[in-house]
Amino acid sequence: MKPNILFILVDSLKSDKCRGDEKTSLTPNIDKLIKNGVYFEQTISSAASTVVAVSSILTGLYPFRTGMGGKTYHKLNQDIPNYIRILKENGYNAYSNAPSIATDFGLTFDFETKDTTYDNYYSLFAGLGEEILEKFDSNSLKSPWFFYIHLFDLHTPIIVPKEYEDSKFGNSNYEKMVSAIDHWIGEILKKIDFTNTLIVLTADHGEYIPVVQDGNKVINLEPGSLETNLWKIGNKVPKNLYPMKKRFATVLQQVRSKLKSSKTSDESLTVYQKRVLFESRMTDGHRSYDDLMKVPLLFSGDTLPNEHLISQQVRHVDIFPTILDIIGIKNSENVDGKSLMPIIHGNETEEQPACIESPPSINNGSKKTIGIRTSKFKYIRDYDNSGKIIELYDLQNDPLEEINVADSKPEIINSMEELLTKFRKNIVIEEQEHMNKDEINRIEEKLKKLGYR
Repeated sequence: MKPNILFILVDSLKSDKCRGDEKTSLTPNIDKLIKNGVYFEQTISSAASTVVAVSSILTGLYPFRTGMGGKTYHKLNQDIPNYIRILKENGYNAYSNAPSIATDFGLTFDFETKDTTYDNYYSLFAGLGEEILEKFDSNSLKSPWFFYIHLFDLHTPIIVPKEYEDSKFGNSNYEKMVSAIDHWIGEILKKIDFTNTLIVLTADHGEYIPVVQDGNKVINLEPGSLETNLWKIGNKVPKNLYPMKKRFATVLQQVRSKLKSSKTSDESLTVYQKRVLFESRMTDGHRSYDDLMKVPLLFSGDTLPNEHLISQQVRHVDIFPTILDIIGIKNSENVDGKSLMPIIHGNETEEQPACIESPPSINNGSKKTIGIRTSKFKYIRDYDNSGKIIELYDLQNDPLEEINVADSKPEIINSMEELLTKFRKNIVIEEQEHMNKDEINRIEEKLKKLGYR
């Protein structure tokens, strides 16, 4: 009997906030899954953008091979094979609860269409959690099923439920929300038959958390409750009121900038602290730092080892090849990902480099970078020109990526560029799915509401 597959993706969940010394959230349910499964501590996203990263997960291909990479956003070409289609061809029924933006970009094309969408501001505590539980209670999931759950509660701006505002749930709003999400994961797990269900937990990308320790004081630049609630209301503003909303947003941004300046002293902050306090994953200026690229990855099931922590670097594109290996379905040969089962079984395997890229922009106005990450080095350069925006970080000696050592290690730059060129020789730009004007306008508006530029 084929096992059911519960696939939970927590949008914007950083790996070090799921497990590790940097975690202050209370997560008994995630902790239990880790204890009863296999956890990869160094999983690398393909891009710090939801739709680009998820397309890479679902296809096992890097974004430049799905048509989702590049300088501007595109829909996923439906002619490109994906793993949901493979599961359905092997008798699975595919269901999802995913934000509407995923549907707009064609990511849920092969799921049951009536189950694929919710507004981006619809949270677990506003009714989404109950809707997910109802799918189990109503027996609407026909075995063997694949159920993709995409949780948006950690996406900026974070609105912490009142019952989780206490500091015991975390040192920041971000970590308090992780505690809150864990509660709902626990409620979902109560509905699961663990003897016949494979559970996968991961994220699309990480996030900057603007909370740092500066000497004896904590600098917290997370949005306040007023700003987050205004953002939430703004998602529902009618189109005819957008000009007023835009003017108000500009004023709010100016006030926030002044507040940042009053709370910080640039002279005392490190390069890393300045980055997490003042930069944003969604606006121009960000590259592909580990805060944004390292995500959790957990597999838990009756046939898998318990309490198995793996530090070797793995990638988004490896997730579905591993799922297919676990459930005994032949994997597609024309993918970038590889099954992680040899690593899980303790076999020595060569580390696979991860190809990474910065998100596209709405208007093609942002700088676009691509790069390669290994467990030792990260190489980043301009999308079009290998001689521009060159950055190289020694991750073993500089894990916070504060010192660009490109000038002192030309031999590493050359070897990384060779790897990048090898990866991108199969680029598939011509297969980009073009959108009509109405689709473009609708998607651009949704991306702007989420803070993308």
